[in-house]
Amino acid sequence: MRRALFAPLLLLTLGWIAGCGGSSSGGGGGGTQTNVLNGQYAFVVAGFDSNGSPVGIAGSLKADGLGHITAGDVDVNDNGVITSNSSQLGSYAFDASGDTTLGTITLTTSPGNSLLPLAFAFSLQASGNFGSIMSVDANGFDAGGTIQLQNSSVFTFAGMAGSYVATINGRNQSNPTSALGRFTLASSGATSNVEFDRSIAGSVTGTAGPTTGASATVTFAPAGPDTNGRGTFTLTLNDALVSSTQTFAYYAITATRFVAVERDTGGTQTADFAGQASVPATPTTTGAIFGMAGVDTTVSNEITAVGQLQMIGVGATAATLNWDANDNGAIHSGISLPSQDVAAYDSATGRGTVTVTGGTASGLANTLVFYLTAPGNGFIMDATAGTINRAMAGPLMAQATGPYSAATDLNNGLGIVRSRGSAPNNAFSLVGLFGLTTDHTTYELLFDARSNFGANLSTQGPDVAATGISLGNLDSNVGRGTLSVPSNSGTSTEAFYVIGPNQFYFIDITPADGASTVFFVSPD
Repeated sequence: MRRALFAPLLLLTLGWIAGCGGSSSGGGGGGTQTNVLNGQYAFVVAGFDSNGSPVGIAGSLKADGLGHITAGDVDVNDNGVITSNSSQLGSYAFDASGDTTLGTITLTTSPGNSLLPLAFAFSLQASGNFGSIMSVDANGFDAGGTIQLQNSSVFTFAGMAGSYVATINGRNQSNPTSALGRFTLASSGATSNVEFDRSIAGSVTGTAGPTTGASATVTFAPAGPDTNGRGTFTLTLNDALVSSTQTFAYYAITATRFVAVERDTGGTQTADFAGQASVPATPTTTGAIFGMAGVDTTVSNEITAVGQLQMIGVGATAATLNWDANDNGAIHSGISLPSQDVAAYDSATGRGTVTVTGGTASGLANTLVFYLTAPGNGFIMDATAGTINRAMAGPLMAQATGPYSAATDLNNGLGIVRSRGSAPNNAFSLVGLFGLTTDHTTYELLFDARSNFGANLSTQGPDVAATGISLGNLDSNVGRGTLSVPSNSGTSTEAFYVIGPNQFYFIDITPADGASTVFFVSPD
């Protein structure tokens, strides 16, 4: 399996050094279980090309369980240059050192233009249903995202029908932009109940929404999804920020999820859609964890934040926030703000806002907007007015009930890891596995990583492993903890927030390490 290890990469991002190569703490018995990757998978990745320009890729790949990719479809948006190919063939292999959920996919067909065939590293759940994925091919893309088993029975509008919450992120023209909203898709392919909020980092207006009616439309191409789950739709938003019509290629996954990539010259955005089966009557939650990535008021500067949102009181009129943020190396650590206002919540749409006193100055936002798919679950975005908006967005996940402890939440299971970044000064992607080492007192991360616009990727070689990672502390009430990681410069510190067993979001909060992506750990 291809592994990346460059000291500058690790010092600027994780601050972690390579171990001596061996298998991870939870590795299985050899790289022969090719049936773990078996079926048709949709994926979406976002990042930067070798010139530091934005890139987004979405597609579908069919694995036969025997190491072969037998079919596939892919759409690539490389800074507005669009290429597609519907005959992707290739192979895949698992890590020979004994980690049967880590592997690589190598395709043999170019997606078009001057691009070389695509290749990916992945970290897959043992069930084979969901995983992390990143680019590792010679095109030099620094791009990462998710891969998920598709259900072909939903490859019709009737199979996809329902209400969805959408998060859309990337560049609109050259502007770092996030959009968050919802709509209802009918079995005929018609849409209704469309509304979206949008943020543009550093713009004079900053944010707009909710935009509804004729100013916000989602129109699906009437043919519907094909045998790869692929179809197209257009999103039109005419708001106080900009008037835009964008075309996307989407890939259906399940009855409650599909992903998409922009397919026009006006921008480079990717999208994630989650089903909204029923809208919570109130936003009340004893804990929801967020992981947000975006761009601060300078186009090249990464800002990330992880934290906990609690909404309590009659009708959830009060909110408590705890968070850590890394704004291009400026660290805001262990912030806690009780009794903030839930300014509005619409039980018909699941949209709500939270006013945060001094939030922007502490690396978050003065106003947050969220759309819920279920109690405590959905997506969240910076909706601060004016030039201090960061176009920062990410998932919101309901937190398991505490108390939280290492024995319960960082136990013997493994987590699959992925990263998400938004700014070219922190071009970096990673997939891997996180878990206890055999001494059951320290942790290890086995990973692939890429940085510097694709330049830093090793050839075939031994595993890269960060070992000897120790737990600094873990708040039993909030679920916030820190990890101490050996590095070339001493010790790096990661701040994390527990969602449940072997599931958490974290960022690097070591000032000397500079900007950090946000890292998502999901249970294996």
